[in-house]
Amino acid sequence: MRGNTFAPVRELARPGLNGALHSTSNCSGSTMVKSKLEEIEALGRRCKDGDCAAWSLLFPNIWPVLVTFVHRLYHSFDQQDAEDVAQASIEAAVGAIDTFSGHGLFRAWLFGIAVRQAGNFYRSSTAKKRGAHLQVPLNGFDDHKDEAKSPAEVSADNDRAAILHRAINLLPEADRDLVHLHFFGELTFREIAEARRMNPKTVCTRLTRCKEKLLVTLARFDLTKSDG
Repeated sequence: MRGNTFAPVRELARPGLNGALHSTSNCSGSTMVKSKLEEIEALGRRCKDGDCAAWSLLFPNIWPVLVTFVHRLYHSFDQQDAEDVAQASIEAAVGAIDTFSGHGLFRAWLFGIAVRQAGNFYRSSTAKKRGAHLQVPLNGFDDHKDEAKSPAEVSADNDRAAILHRAINLLPEADRDLVHLHFFGELTFREIAEARRMNPKTVCTRLTRCKEKLLVTLARFDLTKSDG
């Protein structure tokens, strides 16, 4: 049975579930996305400063971002799974807000919590028994399942994604953090540099090396694709 220890999070955030912040591509949409992200950062700092009311304002804004992030980490999660992980992540964040330094991005800090919560959920869930799979693309994200694929193609995709996910876990912790923030959290090199107090060029170099290592792992298992 699924826990509902923090039900208000779901109730406050429900309207935004089907409208992730990255769904609009025009100029006005981009401006709205930027404004929302800036609001999240401002509210995160208010939470850090002990403003309890800021949490209620933060939940509906961060919820679609967090659920989308979890789905990108584990495409095998259904909507309920992703919501459970998002809720657990917010609960953990409330209890650990003192560990947020306030210097970097609040999103980066919260994504780090979500990565751990999602990993724990995946290991303890029955997803594997249901034959679910992981999809972890590095060049953009395709959230649509290709129903036209043959069983053999789907199996190959599952193998490739699972091996890639294991390869990510073999990277040094600091490199895994960069991969999660950039490829899954969609943070720019500059945003990551700000969050982790690094030079943007260093972030770019390390991410390039990480991607090369992951592609080598895929090639070893003959699971690379012709389009890279």
